[in-house]
Amino acid sequence: MSLNFDVMQIKIQHFTLFLFLLMSLITTLLWSVSLYTVNNSLNLEKTRLYRENWQIQLDQLQLSQRLWLQQRFMEVAEWMANNTDPQQRLLFINQYYLTYPEIQLIHIDKITAIVSNGVGEIPDCQNLPNRNPVSVLQRDTPLAKACLSMLKPMIGISAEINADKSQKLVLLMDYFSFIDDFEELTGKHFHIDNKASSRYNYVDSSETAESQQIMFQFNREAIHLGSLSVALPVTGFFSVWVEQAIWVLLAVLLLNLVAYLILYRALIQPLILIAKRLKKAVLTRRPGNAYDLQFLTPGLKLLHKYFMHLTYLTKRDHLTGLHNRAIFEERLQQAILEGKRSGRKYALVLVDINHFYKVNKQYGNYLGDGLLKKLASRLKSAIRESDSLARLEKDNFALLLEFVDKDQLTSTIEKLYQSLSRPYSVYGRQLTIGISIGVAIYPDHAQEMVELELKANEALLKAHQDDWPVVFVQQATDEADYSGLSLIQSLRQALGNNDFKLVYQPVMDLKNHTTSYFEALLRWKQPELHTQSIEQTIALAEKNQLIKPLSHWIIETACIQLKKLDDSPLKVAVNLSMIDFHDEDLPDRIGETLNKYDVPPQKLMVEITEGQFMQEPEQVIQILTRLSNMGISLSIDDFGTGQASLTYLKKLPVEKLKIDQSFIKDMVIDEEDRAIVEATIKLAHTLGIEVVAEGVESAEIHTMLMQMDCDYVQGYYISRPIDELLIPNWILDQNRTALTGKLRTKIHRAK
Repeated sequence: MSLNFDVMQIKIQHFTLFLFLLMSLITTLLWSVSLYTVNNSLNLEKTRLYRENWQIQLDQLQLSQRLWLQQRFMEVAEWMANNTDPQQRLLFINQYYLTYPEIQLIHIDKITAIVSNGVGEIPDCQNLPNRNPVSVLQRDTPLAKACLSMLKPMIGISAEINADKSQKLVLLMDYFSFIDDFEELTGKHFHIDNKASSRYNYVDSSETAESQQIMFQFNREAIHLGSLSVALPVTGFFSVWVEQAIWVLLAVLLLNLVAYLILYRALIQPLILIAKRLKKAVLTRRPGNAYDLQFLTPGLKLLHKYFMHLTYLTKRDHLTGLHNRAIFEERLQQAILEGKRSGRKYALVLVDINHFYKVNKQYGNYLGDGLLKKLASRLKSAIRESDSLARLEKDNFALLLEFVDKDQLTSTIEKLYQSLSRPYSVYGRQLTIGISIGVAIYPDHAQEMVELELKANEALLKAHQDDWPVVFVQQATDEADYSGLSLIQSLRQALGNNDFKLVYQPVMDLKNHTTSYFEALLRWKQPELHTQSIEQTIALAEKNQLIKPLSHWIIETACIQLKKLDDSPLKVAVNLSMIDFHDEDLPDRIGETLNKYDVPPQKLMVEITEGQFMQEPEQVIQILTRLSNMGISLSIDDFGTGQASLTYLKKLPVEKLKIDQSFIKDMVIDEEDRAIVEATIKLAHTLGIEVVAEGVESAEIHTMLMQMDCDYVQGYYISRPIDELLIPNWILDQNRTALTGKLRTKIHRAK
């Protein structure tokens, strides 16, 4: 084991040595890059300054060249105007060439055999434009223009020298005659790029491998006359680097050595001490085991990984990645301090999953963890970046929201609740859960962190115990308002204002033609005042997990009506949502309501649709069994629209099965529907279950169902849903209805 620790120590030391060398290399590299950038910038600036200076000199020399040529032209033109003899002119021109060798051509129209200074008469340079062809010599000086003579760049002047334009004088000279003066000014020799003559091939004697080429282009009226280039010596990067490297490298090594010593004392020594303790712990737990060599992975990377993981765990929840309680409470305390200074308002929101333990119990902890991750993801997407979010423990989450007014807060809470209430897809399984939310506001409900947390927990507990999923902290002076959410509040107001009512549709027994029971149906008292139908309201309540208080109101109202019919044997059937059957407390809640109004359980019937039953059959069977054991009658509604298995159908403790009206309404004309209805009746009777046919709207359907031995019928042919005030009259008239039914049966049998 001592060898193992030595290896660990050597590897850590190797790593630090490598780190020291890497730091030195990176520092040197950065210095080299910066030196190269600075040196390159200096060379470019030097080249720019030289170019600007030389350009000014070139412009001045070219201007001097034009002025000099104009002076020569004026001299020649004046002499020619005063002397018209050809021989004298020729003698003058020859002497002028000797006096001014820069002049390449002097040519006068109408004079033949004039020998130029090696040029001759060049047509493309004789038509040079002048400024004023009339009385040029008297009014103005003609312009000097550039041209090409046998592809050789020239500069010349052409103008008439007499008033009748009979003679034209042309003077030409070398365009690059200013180069010699330019070389004298700069002290450099230049290279002229022009293929017409080798006379212009100058080579810069200062050109080296490290130089910057400067080019001057000469163009006149789209004619390329030539290119002047010069190689400007520049300071080489390598020579500068070598000159400064010795002192810089010494400084770099010294600074990195100091950094290394500081790193060694601050990090390396503690790491070696930790490694010794890890080794001692392993030896203590597994003494004498040679395999222990594999348990201590030497090197800094693993130790750094452990440190980072521990640091992460001190701030984050390991499952969801959200902040933990410690960080959240720290931010909550900071927000309260900020609120005391600035007057800002904050809401502490606690979110909890109803009966989360059932998810773990039914599906396992792995799927439960997946559900928590999905919930955390929705919470993150529902809040702003400035808000705080944390997982406190298990399925308990906390949010800290800053808000300006209550409308803004309630809008945020509403969006949050609706987002969390949607079904979750976890590892291919669809889960529908209930959410409880408790809200406490700073500074309205509490002004200290501990008190604010207690208030929020009280609101969350109230949300769990009550029918309403979102509860704001209530004070003694507050009105009974559990939340400002528009959806929840509108439903609360509808229940509180008694906007709902139950109507009752009779279900007739075909054997004795008497009413067997009433089905309670939810309606608006004043539907014209509501934009949503009752069906849309129920669907919206189910979608947002708000059906629980509505179902409780329906059960309680039905029990009140049964209490009024205490002397009648008639039952009342109520429809419950699938969400109600996720609540294990449903049987106890129904039992408490029955006891409250002293109603026998046998007088209440509970209906559940086939589609709802098939979502969670095992859980529904458990709840229905408890209801059946209480003496409550049970019925399956809308049978035939779902996919109920005969196996589950046998397990259900139901007394009645209601065939969906989609099969009933067309059975007279549709043989397939008729066959389905008849087969369903026979199947139900085989299982000992009575059959109810809903949607009976004609005498033909009524008669056909009697012939099929259907037990009960319901529909507009029997009666539309009636108001509770009409129930006593309906009961008084049922003997007459029964007699009418018997007579109708005899008539049909006689036929």
